[in-house]
Amino acid sequence: MSTDKAENLPAKPGNTIHSLLMQPAMRKQLEMAIPKHLTVDRLLRVVMTAIRVNPRLMDCTQESLLACVMGCATLGLEPEPFLGQAYLVPYQRSIKVGNQWRKQMEAQLIPGYRGYIALARRSGDVQSVAAQVVYENDRFVLQYGLDERLEHVPAEGERGEVKGAYVVFKYKDGSHSFDYMTRADIDKIRSRSKASENGPWVTDYDEMAKKTVIRRHVKLAPLSVEMARAAAAENLAMAGESQIGLFDDNAKEIPYDIETVDEQPKTFGERLLTEEGTGRIGAFLEAMSKYHGVEVEAIKTQSADTDESWSELMSTYRKWCEKNPEEKAEPEPPITAPPMTVYEELARTDPDGDEMIMALQKCGMTNLPLKVSEKKLVGQAIIDSRMPQREPGEEG
Repeated sequence: MSTDKAENLPAKPGNTIHSLLMQPAMRKQLEMAIPKHLTVDRLLRVVMTAIRVNPRLMDCTQESLLACVMGCATLGLEPEPFLGQAYLVPYQRSIKVGNQWRKQMEAQLIPGYRGYIALARRSGDVQSVAAQVVYENDRFVLQYGLDERLEHVPAEGERGEVKGAYVVFKYKDGSHSFDYMTRADIDKIRSRSKASENGPWVTDYDEMAKKTVIRRHVKLAPLSVEMARAAAAENLAMAGESQIGLFDDNAKEIPYDIETVDEQPKTFGERLLTEEGTGRIGAFLEAMSKYHGVEVEAIKTQSADTDESWSELMSTYRKWCEKNPEEKAEPEPPITAPPMTVYEELARTDPDGDEMIMALQKCGMTNLPLKVSEKKLVGQAIIDSRMPQREPGEEG
């Protein structure tokens, strides 16, 4: 379907999504695109159910929602959450109108892992696709190389936290291939998604983990046009870009690289490197987290999404620094040399006072620090050293 045709559909005041989908022009376009195993009536019923389950879809632009419906028809996937073939996810996108940026809600079509399996089977070369999630308490053996090996025995009872996910492709010629991703690998892919903190990543993590490893492995499988379009749709969703036009009849080039997006979003750390005077950013983020009741990592992710959100964060940070001046640290006490010993003091002030030094040595005071309390003793020792010595028995 061409987006021009979708835009030309009448959108009278009060016109609902349902009435738009039921227009003859729209139904005709859907009938031309939909595969034989699915009917237009079935697809529209599922779409309306998805909208009722997630009312935020009604806040999305009609153009983006119609594009999602056409995408489901083209791929032959039902956006039924319980089937896991595809999801309709609302998200907020920043668009530039003239010299001003504004936010608008758009609907995105995100294929589910069962959707990728269905598309792989329709390719004609794949006999079966099996994906599983591995948990900490499962027995799992993985070996790559000349003697590849994959064994997975689920634990009985409590299986623990998610450890990773794997997929096995069996082909009609009798061969097979498999791939495994750790949870860290899966979460790295998740972090690239604009919907990482909502939608199926939150409600259906296991399903998204399976789909992630399938998406990576389909590079080795025979790609159909539908598989390429499904991967391209998800790439656009991950990058926060519009999918409008992807399922047009005149779409000539389809970006089917499922590993990367043309321009990966910058991370918080990468953006921070371009700023100066951010020595107090940690304290600022903690204050923001406490005030808004959200995690620091969520603030980092949201602020790094777009140039606009980053500029807004930096502006708020500068104002916060002005209102909360950094407390000046107490001046450190000057470093003083350790007190001289009595011997060192006499050597400095009276290097020729051999008799006084000898007197002090007799008193055992040459290595004592010259403290105030000992000055009298030092003075008395000096006086005693200068007094004439009396013979034994001599009276004074």
